[in-house]
Amino acid sequence: MLNKTKGYLMIATAGMLWGTVGFFVTKLLAAQVPLSTIIFWRMFFAFIILFLFLFFTDRSRLIIDRSILIYVIALGLISQCLFNICYFSAIKLTSIATAVTLLYTAPLFIAIMARILFHEFFTKNKVLALALCVTGCFLTATGGIWENLQLNWQGILLGVASGVTFGSLPIISKYISPKCHPYTIVFYSIGFGLLFYLPFSQPMFLSPSNHKLVIWFYILSLSIISTIIAYLLYIGGLATGIEASKAGIISTIEVVVSVIISHFAFQEQLWGWKLIGILMVIGSVIVVQLERPSNLDAH
Repeated sequence: MLNKTKGYLMIATAGMLWGTVGFFVTKLLAAQVPLSTIIFWRMFFAFIILFLFLFFTDRSRLIIDRSILIYVIALGLISQCLFNICYFSAIKLTSIATAVTLLYTAPLFIAIMARILFHEFFTKNKVLALALCVTGCFLTATGGIWENLQLNWQGILLGVASGVTFGSLPIISKYISPKCHPYTIVFYSIGFGLLFYLPFSQPMFLSPSNHKLVIWFYILSLSIISTIIAYLLYIGGLATGIEASKAGIISTIEVVVSVIISHFAFQEQLWGWKLIGILMVIGSVIVVQLERPSNLDAH
């Protein structure tokens, strides 16, 4: 039970750290840094920093079993490269509110995939948590105003694709998290994600000579806080045996943290439907943890 509680806390903390992404990206976009450049440097520094850390602390974590390799390649391609392309393309074609709303369909896709692949049941608590989660994310992202959604079929498809690709993270990780250390999984998944993303990147747009140090501070923070630490906590939480569908719901605490940060950093409104949405997301996280462990979840 204590191990499960630790896992829930790790996944919730990972979601909170992902909630800082919006702040760092907003600051970088304000400095006229292209999204493709932000994505590249985020993964590049995360890969280099994690490599140096493991090289000087525990080189055994740099060794990966061949049976695990195909899974981390899939994580790199789907959960890192394709996710970033789909999500940020959806932002460009629609709006941040639309992209975020479509992204947080991910818990639904996770629950469906987990039911098929891991035989995780749709319990009453889980269905209620999913309903609270998706509705709460919509209200939090849009303030309950439909006009804040800018819909076009390309943007919708890419937004839904971002939900599916992000949802693949706990599904693929579930197979290998008990067998492989989180450091190894995160290191190689980011590395392959960076490799696959190279054709889409503009790394030379940003160089130390033409940008202030504060820009590099935001990029390093994005790489360390929102990438390395967040992914390590998330994969580590899954390794405790938590159901993938529950992990998907708990991690949506990200949108709550993102909106709260925007309120204090950019004076965005936090009342009305947004506040109700936040309470619904928090409620979904509580409801899914109150559920009695199933036989599968208790193993």
